[in-house]
Amino acid sequence: MHSDFEDTAKNPKYGAPITKREAEILAIIRKNPMISHQELADMLGITRSAASVHLTNLTKKGKIKGRGYILEQPNYATIIGAANMDINGFSFEPMVAGSSNPGRISLVPGGEARNLAENLARLGINAKLMAPIGGDMFGEKIVADCRALGIDTSDCLLLPNASTSLFMAFINSGGDMAMGLSDMRIEDNITPEYVQRKSGILAGSKVIVLGSGLPPETLQYVLENFPQKEIIMDVGAVGKCKRFVHLLDRMCTLQLNRIEAEFISGISIVTAQDAIRAAKHISKMGPKRVFITLGVKGCAVVTPREEGFFHTRARRPVSTTGVGQAYTAGIVYGAIYDLSLTETVQFAMACSTLTLQSESAVNRALNLQAVEQVVLDNQEY
Repeated sequence: MHSDFEDTAKNPKYGAPITKREAEILAIIRKNPMISHQELADMLGITRSAASVHLTNLTKKGKIKGRGYILEQPNYATIIGAANMDINGFSFEPMVAGSSNPGRISLVPGGEARNLAENLARLGINAKLMAPIGGDMFGEKIVADCRALGIDTSDCLLLPNASTSLFMAFINSGGDMAMGLSDMRIEDNITPEYVQRKSGILAGSKVIVLGSGLPPETLQYVLENFPQKEIIMDVGAVGKCKRFVHLLDRMCTLQLNRIEAEFISGISIVTAQDAIRAAKHISKMGPKRVFITLGVKGCAVVTPREEGFFHTRARRPVSTTGVGQAYTAGIVYGAIYDLSLTETVQFAMACSTLTLQSESAVNRALNLQAVEQVVLDNQEY
């Protein structure tokens, strides 16, 4: 990976800072608090003495306490938005409109908020999901899968008489989504009144992620009542832009793809410089940080003090479904652990790369070690 980006901002620190390796160790310990020094060393590919030093440093920093590696109460991210069942159709050949196309069909839990929560859980982040869940077998499946992954669903809105939302994706033979169809009407039940009842959860979050499909009044409530929080939004679809465009002046971090950025900025994006120009235009509308992703080409980033374009190694995609949520997971990870902007973008692009190589919206092989390896591979590019 190489970038045209000059990272001159100081890395913000809140309390005792930890290194990337220490963050990786904390993620492992959360899953296995009784892991031995040698087992930890073997997992990380380091010596036992090196593992011991890391554990000692984490103890001194107050991140682990006592025997059995009792962890400091971790920072957590709250994700508000959709959880649904994804019906994915993969065409064997180029798709022919108006005709039946041979292929494969899969049925898996999905939804922007749920997918993001799973990505974060696989990266060792404490994720709290606030999503509307219907009282049907799809809803039961979503909740069961989330709990198995370690996602906190205790604040989800359970609606016994409603149907769980559904999303249908038609994936062409090149791995791109040819068309999508969604039924997310249940998401309208995430009202300001419901969110207000969960204000304690939001107040304790280090990061809040808002789904762009939420009712406009709900988006406005969160943005107005938690202005000091790191609030991130992934646009998700052009059709949702009208829901929040009047709230751009209150946003902290906005993530968009090329089509969404063109719609909001009115600028045609062909080159990296076009993307930077569009990001600068959108940032003037309010968001403090703007990320515009251009698929395998890389991404443009604009903040109050920095602007630039990050390039990444091109790879043939298996499917582009879920790539946006993977990128958002990288941004959230960077915010949770106070990474520099450069480190955050590198991490986010690595998460996206891994998702591009999976048929599912979330790559089950996603973990810290896999992400770090992709980061290293991209740096050699």
